[in-house]
Amino acid sequence: MFDAIQIDPVAFTIPIGNGFPIHWYGIIVTLGIAIGAWWAGSEIKRRGGNIDDFYNGLLIVVISGFVFARLWYVLQEIIAGRGSDYRSLTAIINVRAGGLNILGGFIGAAVVAYLYVRWKKLDFWMYADAAGPALLIAQSIGRWGNFINQELYGGPTTLPWGLLISPENRIGIYRALPLDTRFHPTFLYESLWLLIGFILLVILNTIFRDKWRSGTIFGLFLIWWGGGRAWIELFRPDQPRIGASPISYSMVLALLLALSGVLVLLYRYDKLPTGGGTKRRRKRVHKPKPRREPKPDN
Repeated sequence: MFDAIQIDPVAFTIPIGNGFPIHWYGIIVTLGIAIGAWWAGSEIKRRGGNIDDFYNGLLIVVISGFVFARLWYVLQEIIAGRGSDYRSLTAIINVRAGGLNILGGFIGAAVVAYLYVRWKKLDFWMYADAAGPALLIAQSIGRWGNFINQELYGGPTTLPWGLLISPENRIGIYRALPLDTRFHPTFLYESLWLLIGFILLVILNTIFRDKWRSGTIFGLFLIWWGGGRAWIELFRPDQPRIGASPISYSMVLALLLALSGVLVLLYRYDKLPTGGGTKRRRKRVHKPKPRREPKPDN
């Protein structure tokens, strides 16, 4: 299915020093971010928000997302006992060497976005509703950069859409397998899942924008994204696992995001428990003091 698509990971080289290569991965990810930002900006404008505030905060949020995505990736590697490659600050921040985790990046970016929105005194839930679908389409496009790099593939498969992976791009446990071995295209599974989610949320948003409470689309986004990523993790042998279990750290984080989506919906529709089990203090009833009759004069 993909055998005829063979693309050099380097799109072109800038003649600076020994040459500065520009990779297709970076170009595709940037394209995805641009399309997602365009959709989010358009949605904020439709909702009556300030488009300038959105674009001013976008750069801060995107940069912080990349920083946290790298830090979470490195932290997972260290926890899994593969931290020997990250003993220096240069190695930790060297994003060009590969290694980003979108889940960690999202959490970091979400925290920064929340602080920015609070600082500017904006409607957090309105901006969150626009950011959810935007992230889905941005990542759906960005996953094709992983295809060009021959990464984010799953285990061996005999399915007709299996990928051929060059030996130098295989993880250790698969390097001894025959050259014609095919692998699950998990990048494709996730890309399609994200694209379907984006289309569904856009349709729902168009129909119920003025009917649903703000924050509803964001809650649905978290459920769709987190649940789908948890399923994709079952096909990802490259992810650090918790001990000898089939559960990865990213799977746990994805499930927590999906659960957060449920809590967001319950919160926005006033369905969360309000602590009704606690005993209410009884109000004191102040009885009027008896009126003293004046003593007669003797």
